[in-house]
Parts: sequence; C-alpha cells; structure tokens
Amino acid sequence: MRKESVMNERHAILRRIADTSAKKLGNLQIRIEHAGLDEPFVFSTSTPNQVFHSASVGKLATTVTIVQAIEVGRLDWTTPIAPRFPKHALNGLFVFKGKDHQDEVTVAHLLGHTSGINDYFEGKSSPQKPLIHQAVDQPDRRFRVDELIDFTRNHQKAVGVPGGRFYYSDTGFLLLGRLAEAVWGQPLHRIFRERMFDPLAMNDTGLCFEDPAFDKDKLAPLFVKKTNLSKAASLSVDWAGGGLFTTTADLTKLVKGIVDGSLLSKSSLERMSHFKHGFRAGMYYGLGLMEMRFEKLFFLLKGLPRLIGHTGILGVHAWIDPATRDTYVINVGDVDKIAGSFQLLIQIVATLMRPTTPNIR
Repeated sequence: MRKESVMNERHAILRRIADTSAKKLGNLQIRIEHAGLDEPFVFSTSTPNQVFHSASVGKLATTVTIVQAIEVGRLDWTTPIAPRFPKHALNGLFVFKGKDHQDEVTVAHLLGHTSGINDYFEGKSSPQKPLIHQAVDQPDRRFRVDELIDFTRNHQKAVGVPGGRFYYSDTGFLLLGRLAEAVWGQPLHRIFRERMFDPLAMNDTGLCFEDPAFDKDKLAPLFVKKTNLSKAASLSVDWAGGGLFTTTADLTKLVKGIVDGSLLSKSSLERMSHFKHGFRAGMYYGLGLMEMRFEKLFFLLKGLPRLIGHTGILGVHAWIDPATRDTYVINVGDVDKIAGSFQLLIQIVATLMRPTTPNIR
C-alpha cells in the first residue's frame, strides 16, 4: 500500500504542477512515463492526444533515417556529401574566407552542426531578415525546400570550415533531408513513415504539408512572436529540420525507439552520444542528439539524471533517461515561453527523483 500511495501522490503532485503551469503557459501537453508511476502521467489543456508541431525535436526523425542508412552501408559517418548531390547544388553554401569547402563536408559534420554552413532560420543574413521573421510577416507564403537552401546560399556566409566550430544549423539538416531522399530513393515523408512511424505505430505523426495525413486545422496553437502560425502556410519554413506534426504519445515512442534498439543499434547510439559541444545553457550536442545536464543550469540540480533527446524553439521537449528508460515529453507551442517549458521540465524531473513525498509517513 505504501508504494501505491507514493505513486498516487506523485500523480497528484504532477497534476498540481501541470495545472499551475498551464495558467502561465496557456497551451500545454505533457506525457511522462516513469518507473515511479503506475501509469503514464498525461495532461493536456485541449484534447488528450492533441496534435502539435514538433519544432526541432523533429530533427530526431531526420537523424534516424541517416543513421539507418549508415548501418546498412549506404552511407558512412565520414562520407563526403558532395558526390550525393547534383552538380552545383552545394555551391555557395560552404565558402569560408574565399575558399569553397563543400568537398570536405561529411555526414557527421552535418549531424553534429560542425559543417560550417549558416542557418537560414535564425542566422545572421543580409540584406533580408532571417526566415523566422519572414514566416511571421508573410503567413500566407508557402516555402519550398530549395528556396530555404537558396536563402543561405544567397543571403548568408559560411561560419567556419568543416570540422571547425559548432554552429546550430537548420540549413544543414535540410541537406540531410535531401541526402536521405537520395540514398533511400523516396520522398522524405515516405521514408519517415516506412522506416519509423509505421514500425513504431506512431499513427499521429507525419511531415507537415507533405504527409497525406497532415491537417493544419488539428494543430495546437503555435505562437512565434505572439502570432499564431498553426494554420499559416508559412509554417512550411521547416522541413527536415523539424517540421513534423505529432503528439506526446508518439514522441515518447520515438525516443524509446532510439534508445531501446528498435530503430538504431547500440553502437550507433554510442557514436551519436559523444556530447562535446555546448548548445545552450545545460544542453550539449552530439550527432543529431542532445544531452540535458541540469547541474549546469544550477548547482542545486546536481543529482538529476542526464537526459538525451532533443528540444525545439516552441518549447517542445522529448527526453529519455538512457539508464532507466524514463521519458519526459512536453509541448508548450510558444517561442516566448521556452524558459517556462524548461522550468516545468525541471519541476517534473525533480519531483519524480524524490524517493518519497514529504507528506508520506
């Protein structure tokens, strides 16, 4: 009875945390699967299985398709990408200090954001604004993938040489999406569905604007600079860099599939999990995969588990503890509320780390 009481109490505490957070954040979806809970904790301010935009958490899907190609010998970590692209397709993307480095760029460089390519989404550009701003200013604009890549080609400069500095780049992940299409011989949305979504029964996930199941009217609110883009054509500003529609249940399946061997081998996961580069406070990047180190946010958080997975600009989180397989998935859907999404994540993880709750005797 004591164990059952603790589990029930944890559910009650999580519910109070979720209710309080929802008042501050507005839209909110949560799914937690944890050994300290008798059943998943699920919360939503709308429908129980609310569909939302994945933001950069969707990079996990692109990463899986590339690593699977490596595992079957169609690519290698150190494969130069240039021979896989049409002639001139990479021109202007990797020119640094007057020298074109496109022939040196490898698969690992793109996965680890060390290729030197700029970022069309938020990177410095001239004379036009980064495309995140254009998506807000022109909500009826439908972006095409080649147009997004051309933005970096025409309005941005490379930030370094391949293998040099870490620089987070959505443009680099668009190239990985094109690379996946080249090696698997199918459009990206079909690759995702055949190699991931169908095998894992991720029935509510697909690539926005391309998967036949996409319905923009079902998306949760999605705010960028206080503008709801959930029904906007300009939401097409993302693709292989994170443009999925999904749910907390499906993202849970995805991070579990990455860790438990359903999608990738143990050796591949180990290769991806060398988290050498600082991304933002508390977050480190490997190859297509992030690690969350709570102790780097605040010293009193030392002792919380290091989680792996990914996060996104809309306050979307998909994390798993590789040791325990506990999972933490959250969606807020608002660029301005990212900090609140991390505060919520910390509260949840800290609550579940307590062996018992204060009022249990």
